[in-house]
Amino acid sequence: MDIPVEESWRRIADWTARHAPSTAAAIRPSAGKAEIGRTRDAVDRPLPADLLDWWRLMDGIADADYRVWSPIPPFYRPLPVAEVREQFASLSRFADESCCGAAGAHAAVAGEPTFGFCTATVPICRDSGGDVLVVDLRDGDRRGCIMEWLAEDGYIPTAWAGTGPMLADVAERLDDPAQTGTGEFGMLEWA
Repeated sequence: MDIPVEESWRRIADWTARHAPSTAAAIRPSAGKAEIGRTRDAVDRPLPADLLDWWRLMDGIADADYRVWSPIPPFYRPLPVAEVREQFASLSRFADESCCGAAGAHAAVAGEPTFGFCTATVPICRDSGGDVLVVDLRDGDRRGCIMEWLAEDGYIPTAWAGTGPMLADVAERLDDPAQTGTGEFGMLEWA
């Protein structure tokens, strides 16, 4: 059974408000329709409904709030929607020529590891070292899945089939005290 994004996000927000108030305070409210629309236009591909639902609920965590930016394990902060566009534009300058072809064609299918940045993936979270979690918009059965993209290693598949499953997993993990803690600044830490 799929858990609605709204339910998972409410559980995450409630948990962080109780146990990691600095993390909760750093999460920005919805980006709004216009901001989401600008990002959809910049990506120029249909975005999955679960990703759009998440952005309607929150607008990431600003880079300045580096002390509290790990609500997605193991150490990722959700990007503000405007920063999604910036990251996408910046990384797309180095498009993987072995995957990204003319007229939006891609040699690899969704969920398939490649090395260079594929312009059919959209960064949604970033860690302090510049690695990103992306939504994979390439064609294939795994379209919409979440992958890690590490500049030195390329794409690494995750178990998350999409944004909704990622958030449901995070909400579930928060209920396990062996996996979570609160740091000195009142931030969420993953064990």
